[in-house]
Amino acid sequence: MLNKNLPIDKLFLFAIIQLIAYGSLMMYSASSHIAEQNFGNHLYYLLKHVKWIVIGILLYQLVSRLRYRQIKTIIPVIVLFTWIIILSAFYLNPGNRPSRWLIINGTNWMTTSDLARIMLIIYTAYFIDKYPDHLKNMKFMIIKFTPIPLITLLLILKQPDLSSTIIIGLIILCMLIISKVSYRYLGILLLLAAILLSYKISTNNYMYERLVTWTQDFNSDSPKITDNQQRKALMALGSGGAFGKGLGNSELKSGYLPAAHTDYILPIIGEEYGFFGIAYVFLIFMLIFHMGIQTIKIAPDRFSLFLSLGVIVNIIFYFLINVAYVIGYAPNTGLSLPFISYGGSNTIFTLIGIGLLINISRDSLKLKNTKIA
Repeated sequence: MLNKNLPIDKLFLFAIIQLIAYGSLMMYSASSHIAEQNFGNHLYYLLKHVKWIVIGILLYQLVSRLRYRQIKTIIPVIVLFTWIIILSAFYLNPGNRPSRWLIINGTNWMTTSDLARIMLIIYTAYFIDKYPDHLKNMKFMIIKFTPIPLITLLLILKQPDLSSTIIIGLIILCMLIISKVSYRYLGILLLLAAILLSYKISTNNYMYERLVTWTQDFNSDSPKITDNQQRKALMALGSGGAFGKGLGNSELKSGYLPAAHTDYILPIIGEEYGFFGIAYVFLIFMLIFHMGIQTIKIAPDRFSLFLSLGVIVNIIFYFLINVAYVIGYAPNTGLSLPFISYGGSNTIFTLIGIGLLINISRDSLKLKNTKIA
């Protein structure tokens, strides 16, 4: 049982520290072989991972102490800045074509969709807070709300990054549903999304083949790498048993399972720590979800409520979708497992989101204690 007298922000920090520590350990275990093979240094990926965590913690500290309500006064700046970064990734790409990474002087600075995700969560919370009486007005929503999310998602889709487009769209959709917008407006959004995504998949051979591969029986032999990944992931999960083979003893991470330290790190956890290692990850994410719901319940205003909702839905969606495609219940999307997978900008922006959540929970508790006093 959780101690109800322990502040929400303390429980958040406990859960995040647990994930960062456990994730760093497993990321090192999953990446050491390929790091030694490719760079001659088994610590290569771990050192970069730690650097991103340090940057994320510094930004977390900053965000958790800012007056988050002041964000509403600079929404146009945040939107414009995000679009500039996304477009810069297009034009600064050495290949002179759309790219999901912002590359400057050969260095990958960030995945631009991670910045766009946080921006759209903030923008949607701001819009819901500013226009609560117009949310059921379909014409108003189409004219006033739709352009910014639509332009942003189209830019991400152009990169092309279908999986990020879908998950960001789902996060925004969830926020809109909770805010009780017009059902007709939601229907139009879903129809438009279905048309755009169907067109994109049908005209992109890689996306189409990945979807077709998933719909086939991945237990059969196949030369497709997406098919092999899911089959080998299940083999790793099954071979770990209850307690696993022990840290560092995974066999499939040694070149047999592509992206073992990124998209498919969960099977390595299952192989080395077994069922209980996987259960521990689920338990920590359940704690984060619980604390997120508690923050939403005590949020003092609509903006903080929907900002909290967007951040917690973002984290849980990433977790659930990663689990779903690892075990074959969704096509391979390439989405990271928060705080555990190797991936710099995802870790950094997720920590920024946690900073916002803790900021809101602290502010809410202060207001509550002031009223009681």
